Amino acid sequence: MNSLLNTLVYANFVEAMREFGRWQKLSQLIEREGLLFVAGSTTFPIFMNSVIRLDADLPAPEVIDKARAFFQTLNRDFTILTYGKQDRDLEAAARSAEMKQVFDSPEMVLEKKVESPMLPANVKIRLATKEEEILDVCHINSEAYAPIGFPKEQTEAIFSVPQRLLSPKLIIYVAYLDDRPASTAMAIMTEQVAGIYWVGTIPSARGLGLAEACTRLVSNDGLDRGAQVAALQASAMGERIYQRIGYRTIDRVKCYLASTK
Repeated sequence: MNSLLNTLVYANFVEAMREFGRWQKLSQLIEREGLLFVAGSTTFPIFMNSVIRLDADLPAPEVIDKARAFFQTLNRDFTILTYGKQDRDLEAAARSAEMKQVFDSPEMVLEKKVESPMLPANVKIRLATKEEEILDVCHINSEAYAPIGFPKEQTEAIFSVPQRLLSPKLIIYVAYLDDRPASTAMAIMTEQVAGIYWVGTIPSARGLGLAEACTRLVSNDGLDRGAQVAALQASAMGERIYQRIGYRTIDRVKCYLASTK
C-alpha cells in the first residue's frame, strides 16, 4: 500500500472517532494545538473520553501533558489512541508515564471485492435505513461488546441519537436471524476509504458466520461506492475471520489508559 493511501486510512480512523462523538446526545469534539479531544456523554474513558495526536510533530510528552490538563478540567480518566509507526514515540511516552495498555489491534485492509456470503433461509441481511434499525444495531452491539469489557450503557450512549447514523457517509448492514436482530457491521466513508466499524453479533448467534457475512457485504458495498480500500481495526476474536475474508495487516492501533487523579 502506498504512503498516501496509508495516510487516508489513518484519516478514516480519526474521522470515525469524531463520528462516535457526534452520535451522542452530549459530547464535546475539540481540535486544537494538533490534538483531537473527544469528551463523551459519560465518564467512561475508553473511546468515550480520548485524545488523538493530529500533528505528528507535536512532542509526545507535550501530548500527554495537554491531554491530562484537558481531562483534569472534566475530572475524567481518558485514553490516548496511537496509530502505527507515526506514534511510536507516543507509545513509549505512554509506557514511561505508566499508562496501562488497554488494547493492541491490527489495522487491516482489503483492496478488492470478495465473494458475497451464502445465507441460510432463516437469515436476512438488509441495509439500515430507519431509526428502528439503528436501534437494532445498538442492541446488537451492546450485547456483543459487553463480554469484552465495553459496558452496555456505554454502547447505548454512543448510539443515543439514532437519526445521526442515518447519514450518506455511513453504510450499515443488519442481519436478522428468525426475524430477530443478531449481527451487524458498518462502514464510515471518507476519501478513498471505507472504514469498517462496530462489527458485532449477539452471543446467542455466534458461530453462524453472521458477522463475516455482514463484513463481506459492507466491505464490498464500500468498494462499490468508490473506496480504494476497506480498512478496520481487528479484535482478537475477529482477526482470523478478517484474514479469511482477505484482509491483511498494515499496522497497529493501540490504546493507553491514563488517570487524572
